[in-house]
Amino acid sequence: MNIDIMASRSIMVVMRFLFALLLVCARLGQAGAATDDARAVIAQVQERLRADASWARYEMHIVTPEWQRSLRFDAWDDRKGRRFLIRMRAPRKERGVSWLKDGANLWMYLPRLERDIRIPPSMMLSSWMGSDFTNDDLVKMESLVDDYRHRILAEDGQTITIESLPRPEAAVVWGRIVHVVGRDGLPRQDDYYDEHGRHVRRLIFSAPAVMDGRRIPTRWVMITDAKPGHRTELILKDVRFNPPLPDELFTRANLRRGLD
Repeated sequence: MNIDIMASRSIMVVMRFLFALLLVCARLGQAGAATDDARAVIAQVQERLRADASWARYEMHIVTPEWQRSLRFDAWDDRKGRRFLIRMRAPRKERGVSWLKDGANLWMYLPRLERDIRIPPSMMLSSWMGSDFTNDDLVKMESLVDDYRHRILAEDGQTITIESLPRPEAAVVWGRIVHVVGRDGLPRQDDYYDEHGRHVRRLIFSAPAVMDGRRIPTRWVMITDAKPGHRTELILKDVRFNPPLPDELFTRANLRRGLD
């Protein structure tokens, strides 16, 4: 009788262990699936906003307590090739100022000096054209999907909240990014944190519209915590997805040509 009881207890212990093991495996599987799902959502947002290649025309409005200014520029984006070109169209004194990105390298062309300069790593966090965007935003725009690990923090019937943490080997600025993405696939908001967990800035997406066959946000507003009363509004005026972009477009020789 005692032997039967001991055998039954041993079987129960084994069964409990197997059940716990299966539960752990199931949770690990769910976590892995959630990670894959989060990465897929971020990748789909990037694809929706940028496609493999694009041309776009923007207006930028920079607002501070002391002054305001507006810019107009065109951008050619080769996302797959990690290249882009930006040319300022207005105001007149900025016309022809251009930027070329090729991989991790960023150059700026100044028509008045008739020369191009390479932006060093020490200036990557500097303001771009006096706005709340930075040079790093231009250089690292395509690395979000691969340079960060993504996981779903929360979801409801309207939105999905995703946390992006940098991979150990990734040379990135942000210690954490929290994205809010609508169930319709449109980004709603990105919050950026430094390596110490402090909130630094917020990017808000709004004014969705169908442009070149895609429904995308056409107004992006960047607000930086350290600059109360400042904000930068980026307005998308026109866009063409996946146009042919010749290789010679993304050369320093073309950078120095300026506007026609």
